Amino acid sequence: MNIDAQALINKMTSNYAQAIAVKDQQLAMAQVQIDQLTKKLADQHKPNKAKA
Repeated sequence: MNIDAQALINKMTSNYAQAIAVKDQQLAMAQVQIDQLTKKLADQHKPNKAKA
């Protein structure tokens, strides 16, 4: 059985790069949600500060 080491390395590298890209996308989406929630919390606390 002849294994093409370079082809295997290329495939693994491609799969790894794809997995990193997916994780980067997930992190970006999570950061957007965090930013939205942070703004929402800040907006909720503004009226409370005005009343104090």
